[in-house]
Amino acid sequence: MIRFADMNDLKGINVLHEQLHVQHIGYRPDIFAPIEQPVFDRLMIPYLTEEKKRIIISENNGIIDGYAACSICDTSKGAGEILPFAFVEVNELCVAENAQGKGIGTAVMNAVKAFAKDIGAKFVELGVNAQNTTAQEFYKANGMFVKSMKMQYKIQ
Repeated sequence: MIRFADMNDLKGINVLHEQLHVQHIGYRPDIFAPIEQPVFDRLMIPYLTEEKKRIIISENNGIIDGYAACSICDTSKGAGEILPFAFVEVNELCVAENAQGKGIGTAVMNAVKAFAKDIGAKFVELGVNAQNTTAQEFYKANGMFVKSMKMQYKIQ
C-alpha cells in the first residue's frame, strides 16, 4: 500500500533512513558522519509535521519497505529572473535492501509524480550521488533526465 506517512510511521521510516545514510557514508565518508537515532528523528519529523513537506511510504504487511521524503518548493521568492512555478523536490528516496527490484521504488516514484500533479507542480526534481549509478539508472527508467550537474573541487 502506498500512502502519506504520519508520526506513527517514524520508527519504520528511520530504519530505512539509517540504511540510506550508511550508503551515503560509503560514497562520501569525507562529509557524512555516523549519527544516532535522535538525529534521525530530528531530520525526519519536519517531513511529517510541516505544511510543505511530505513523506510517501510503501507499506507491506505492516512494514515500511520504501519511502520518499519530499518538499514542495516554488520559485516565487526569486528576483524575478525565473517564471513562478511550484515543483516537488525528492530529498530522499529509499527502498529496503531486501525489497529492491520488486517495483516498490517505481510505485513510490509514481505516487510522488501523482502528488506533484495534484498540487499543480511543474516538475519533480532530486539530487543523486554521482557514484550511485544504480539510482541514476532507476530514475532514468522512471522518466527523469539530467537537468544540471554540480561540480566540486576538494581542497587538499
